[in-house]
Amino acid sequence: MNHPARPGEAAPDSPCVPVPPTPADHLDLARTTQRGPLPDFLPTGDSVADVVPVVAPTGDHIWLVTGFGLGRKVLTDDRFSRAAAVAPTAPAIHPFRPDPAALTSLDPPQHTRLRRLVNRSFTPQAVARLEDGIRHTARRLLAGRTRIDLVAQYAMPLSAMTICRVLGVPEADHARFAGLADRALGITTGIFEEQSLARDALRDYIRDLITEARRRPGGHMLGSLATAHDESGALSHQELTALVELLLNAGYETSVGQLGLAVVALLDHPEQWRLLATAAHPERASSAAVEEMLRYAPVVPMSFSRVARQDLVLGTVRIRAGEAVVVSLLHAGFDPRTHPDASRLDVTRPHARHLTFGHGAHTCLGAQLARTQLRVALEELAAAAPGLTPRVPLPSLRWRRPEAVVRGPVALPVTLSGDASGTRTG
Repeated sequence: MNHPARPGEAAPDSPCVPVPPTPADHLDLARTTQRGPLPDFLPTGDSVADVVPVVAPTGDHIWLVTGFGLGRKVLTDDRFSRAAAVAPTAPAIHPFRPDPAALTSLDPPQHTRLRRLVNRSFTPQAVARLEDGIRHTARRLLAGRTRIDLVAQYAMPLSAMTICRVLGVPEADHARFAGLADRALGITTGIFEEQSLARDALRDYIRDLITEARRRPGGHMLGSLATAHDESGALSHQELTALVELLLNAGYETSVGQLGLAVVALLDHPEQWRLLATAAHPERASSAAVEEMLRYAPVVPMSFSRVARQDLVLGTVRIRAGEAVVVSLLHAGFDPRTHPDASRLDVTRPHARHLTFGHGAHTCLGAQLARTQLRVALEELAAAAPGLTPRVPLPSLRWRRPEAVVRGPVALPVTLSGDASGTRTG
């Protein structure tokens, strides 16, 4: 890996403008505010640079971008390639390499073509039509309970219902999908060694869904994708399978993890939970809280890796063609140049900026749906349990392992209380 360039040094072919380094303490703040493990290679306050060299669990050397501004630049700069990053010889941040045919593994124009096929299912109008169903399910899951595991009994069935309805998975199969996905992704077990067989079973199930959608397309997304494959040839079989698997897994796993992280953060700051639970305008309050939760406790701490297509300068670091760059979505949310008082969780923060859904062409396809689901889930939980309290001390919660791509508790047992007087539990 190359050494950082001298401040102000720029390659002739690069228009990047060097930026001042971030204050050192934001690197530590990003860690110390979080419950649960984080990847061991994330930097601490020993470094003050916006771009730092790290060694990934794969043994590969990667450039990690920690500043908000430079992170957003990387996510939109076409001199960095996603397709090159999934090549077998490319430096990798994680030992599990993504499917090269997946939407998240492609560059334009291939990425543009596939994304266009599914965009209409995630428009604001399409998402708005789902809200009543999400709210009804959330209320049903909470009704009559005094105790609940917010992962297994709330976040998982709610997320399964939502993504299955988007795709058109039969309602009778929602629980089956949730069980398969849980085992394949290690959401509640945290046991990754047993995932291989479960992943095969989930892929078999996805193939069955696709086969049925090709026989009877219907008016849902699965049917539209099957038709695009069979009639117009706009989608190859490999692309179709990879796209459905990505939508099911990503739309489910990240939603489960983000709701768990949000509730843990609010339990850790009971005064913030009380603000949310007693708000005069719940939807307005929860909308602001959602953006703050996404900034403060992002479910995915790092972006997908990207590989430089050419030599360039990023901040004060010279990146060579073929080197990999990853954006720390977690650190970007604590950049003090963008987020004043970033270490403080504030559900009333008026403009909580973050990169949790990415930026640019690869902005999360389901970002609007994820926001809506998280908002509704928090609104219904606050209405049912303004005095929500954990049943175990927060430091003793079990978490997904740090090498998991998606963060979150594997269980979150709480008491649903109507008294808004929760207390911090250590």
